[in-house]
Amino acid sequence: MIGHKRFIDLVNAEFPEALGRIDAIYGRGLLHVEMGLFRMGTEAAMDAGKLWLAEEHFRFIERVWRAADPELANAIEVSYLEGLALGECTPIQYQAVKERMPKSLRAVLVGHHPNWK
Repeated sequence: MIGHKRFIDLVNAEFPEALGRIDAIYGRGLLHVEMGLFRMGTEAAMDAGKLWLAEEHFRFIERVWRAADPELANAIEVSYLEGLALGECTPIQYQAVKERMPKSLRAVLVGHHPNWK
C-alpha cells in the first residue's frame, strides 16, 4: 500500500516541481494541502495547453490511487478529484479531462460535478 510518505517520495521523484511552492509553515506534512498543490499543478498544465503533462498527472494519480491506503485514497478523492471538479471548467480543461483522464478517475470527477461529463 502507498501511504502519505511514499506518495510524497513518488511525487518528488516523478514531478519534482509539483510541491516546490510549499513551505514548512504553510503545510509541509499535511496530506490534503500537498494533494491540493499537486492538483493545482495539474490545473496549471491544462490551462497552459500542456495536455500531455496533465495526462501524466492523471495517470500518476490513477496508479497511486489503486495502491493507496485509506488516508491517501481519501486525499485523492477529496483534495484532487473533488477539488478539480468544483473548479472552473474551461474548454481546454474539459478537453483534457474528456480525452486524457483515465475513465476510473473521470467517473469519480463526474460524480462530484456533472459539468465534467
